Amino acid sequence: VLFLLIDPPHSTPKCWAEASPSGLMLQLFCSWPGGYPHPTLHWRAEGHDLENSSWVISSTSSSDTHVETLNSSQLSHGKVFKCVGSHVIKQEEPACAVEIKIPSLESEPPKTCFVGDSVTLTCRVTESAPAARLTWLRGVTPPEVEIQPGGRYLITQEGNVSQLTIQNCSQDTDGGCYVCKAQNPVGLRELLVCLTVKQPVNIVGVVGAVVVLSLLAILTITGMVLYYNPLLCLRAFQPTSTCSAVHRNQDSDDVLVLVDSEDDDDEGKREEE
Repeated sequence: VLFLLIDPPHSTPKCWAEASPSGLMLQLFCSWPGGYPHPTLHWRAEGHDLENSSWVISSTSSSDTHVETLNSSQLSHGKVFKCVGSHVIKQEEPACAVEIKIPSLESEPPKTCFVGDSVTLTCRVTESAPAARLTWLRGVTPPEVEIQPGGRYLITQEGNVSQLTIQNCSQDTDGGCYVCKAQNPVGLRELLVCLTVKQPVNIVGVVGAVVVLSLLAILTITGMVLYYNPLLCLRAFQPTSTCSAVHRNQDSDDVLVLVDSEDDDDEGKREEE
């Protein structure tokens, strides 16, 4: 005697969206594992089953997963698809939903690179359902050329962030604007990142020129001061005590001259008397 155990799934359906391998079509996945016999799964949009719609390219089912492949021509940002599950001994019909979204990119400020150095350009996706494919293009006018990793170009991607690293920057070939392209079956977004390549600044030469000009200015001012006032005592070159002595000696000479003049007048008066 063969006994079959009928058991409904104990979880709820899980659903998600992906881009097809070509990137041009949308694939809707719905999974509801753990039941026997296997549940029945249906994808719906706006209250109607997708299986009967004209935009379904293919529909496949495994034991507990149902996949619908849709043409991207009728997709729009914010559209919601709903997966409904049913089981022979389960009255309610649990469901899950997927909302598709066009990619959204975070702006990137202009970059500067000195000749011979390296620079990294960053492209960050802030929103996308399903996940977007990220590529880098050189130039903003057709024909746009997709940058392939290799040589001086290094492209890395972690999650929703792609980075383009340009090594050994050149003014002749690397200056200009780059395009980060984010695309999923719902739509396309592009981000413009501009790069300026400059010659490195000779810091040693600039500092040396400033020092030389400063010394010339000091010498010029010092020469002018000494030329117009030769008796000026500069503290930087002559001690304070010496300066004081010079002033005292000058005052003493003046006093002595005055005293001598008074004595001569007195002697002249005595002779007249």
